[in-house]
Amino acid sequence: MSNKTKEIIVDVTQDEYQADLARGLEDDEVLRPGRHKFNRGGFLTRHGLNPEDAAVDSTQVRIVINLDLDVFNYFKQRAAQNQAESYDAQINQTLRAVMEHEQKLTTLSND
Repeated sequence: MSNKTKEIIVDVTQDEYQADLARGLEDDEVLRPGRHKFNRGGFLTRHGLNPEDAAVDSTQVRIVINLDLDVFNYFKQRAAQNQAESYDAQINQTLRAVMEHEQKLTTLSND
C-alpha cells in the first residue's frame, strides 16, 4: 500500500448502535458495537486501483457553520420527510438560489 494509506479505528458503543437504529437506519447500514479497523484506500487497493489516481470531487468543501437552532431544525424536519434530500443539500440549494438571484440582479443593474 502507498505511504498515504492509514489505519482508521472506529469504536462503536451499544448506545451509538441503538441510536442509529432508532433514527431509522437498517441493521446492515450501521456498524455493530465494538472496534472496527479500516485501511484508508483499502477498497481501491483490493480492486486493483491506484488510490493516488482516484478522482476526488473538489467542488464541495467541508466547513463548520453556526446556524440558529430554529433554522437548523427547519431543514432537519424537511430532510426527515420521505424521499427528501439531506438537510445540508437543502441548505446548499437555498443558498445557491439566493446567490443566483443576487447575481441576476447585479447583471441586470449593470446593463
